Amino acid sequence: MTYVYDLLLNFNDENRFVEFYEWKEEDILEHIRKIMLFRISPKQMEEITHYQIQVESDFLKKIQGTSISYRNKKDMEYAALFSDLNKVVALEFDREGKIMSKSSLLLDEEEDIMEECTDLEEIQLTYKKLEKYSGDSFLTRNESMKKRYLIKEVEDLYKTKNIDKLTYLYEEMYGKDDLSFEEKYKRLKTEIEKEYSEKYNNLYDIVRLSYINKN
Repeated sequence: MTYVYDLLLNFNDENRFVEFYEWKEEDILEHIRKIMLFRISPKQMEEITHYQIQVESDFLKKIQGTSISYRNKKDMEYAALFSDLNKVVALEFDREGKIMSKSSLLLDEEEDIMEECTDLEEIQLTYKKLEKYSGDSFLTRNESMKKRYLIKEVEDLYKTKNIDKLTYLYEEMYGKDDLSFEEKYKRLKTEIEKEYSEKYNNLYDIVRLSYINKN
């Protein structure tokens, strides 16, 4: 068994992997006294990052009670670190073996663990792949906030029949066309919901600026 000692983790729900640079002051960080480390393949790292999984009971028994925090040793009944030599992720499982929460690591601690992991033998983690995480799971915290803000703005413009402003936002994204007000609303909302990406950050800035200028 290989253990890592004395590190900080920031557990979030199973849908979201929050990079260390997105940690916030109000986050409750877990100061870990010790936790088990496993080396897995890049393919398995991809799967445990993008899918809800359910590990076998034998693996749960192997890690049960081995992760201890300075705050309360009962906080993490089933938890472990996994690395494919490119990244490290901490996973906390429920009693059924499903991912309950996950955490990234501080950069210097991650680098140290990846170096240590080079001497480990790669294990074949056995699990079932359940549902794939939604697209929101891979947005940054900031992008998720902007997405919610834009959806609410577009919905409000539609409800209040603010044709001029909604049309302006639409044309900023897609240019001029012959779609009706309702069709423009549907396209904007649908694409922001399903295909949010960096290109919409500029739209968010335009909307925010429109309110700032009124003050």
